Amino acid sequence: MIPVLLIVVPLLTGLATFLIKSEKSARAWALLSALATLVISLLGITVLKGNSYLHANVEWLPTLGSSFAVGLDGMGQLLCLLTAVAFPMIFAATWNASYKNANQFFALMLLAQAGLMGVFLAYDALLFYFFWELALIPAYFLCSSWGGERRIAVTFKFFIYTFVGSLLMLVGLLYIYFHTADQSFALESFYKASLSTKEQNWLFWLIFIAFAIKMPIFPFHTWQPDTYEQSPTATTMVLSGGNGENGAVWGDPLAGARSAYRRLGAW
Repeated sequence: MIPVLLIVVPLLTGLATFLIKSEKSARAWALLSALATLVISLLGITVLKGNSYLHANVEWLPTLGSSFAVGLDGMGQLLCLLTAVAFPMIFAATWNASYKNANQFFALMLLAQAGLMGVFLAYDALLFYFFWELALIPAYFLCSSWGGERRIAVTFKFFIYTFVGSLLMLVGLLYIYFHTADQSFALESFYKASLSTKEQNWLFWLIFIAFAIKMPIFPFHTWQPDTYEQSPTATTMVLSGGNGENGAVWGDPLAGARSAYRRLGAW
């Protein structure tokens, strides 16, 4: 229940924020949502530590071997807390900033938070990929709509980089999926996938490049300076903090599927 709430609260409040017309109300609503998410995160890490409430597995796409499997533990636990702490601070730090169509701005920020939480909590590769994209899509709109003078060109460059990375990752995930014994996207099935050393090596590069773009790591970082410069301050804070965590938390689980992948965890 706790990991589900960490995703659902910013997701639903984000969608509701689209309906709020007042900038002041939208800002306050976003801050309250972020604070609620922080309280839930702290509750999960302290009061309910080790409790079954920290894991959930709901049937999602059974025909594809995918389920809504989430859990609050390991590195994801720490990164969820950092994200939960960051968003109230971002909203507070930019409290006096004025945004055109503020309801849309804060709604997209909350959707980005939901996506990040989903990435940190996912125990299913397809679910992880869904949240990976959910965290990216709001960033495109935030940069292109509220960025600087060169925002369109910069957003296009950002899109091309991340689109290529996402496509490479999808190819890698699907390849592993088709080599699982039970045709499942569950992480446990990925760990047991039957892959040769050669397959592991090229799959490593497919997935690594996607993470390297997102984090970003040289030489896949050239989208970063312009995007950070042209994006609103709040968006830059999310990109700089969330993207690195985003790439790191799933680097190890995916890389751990086979011995050759473990190199990814070292990055």
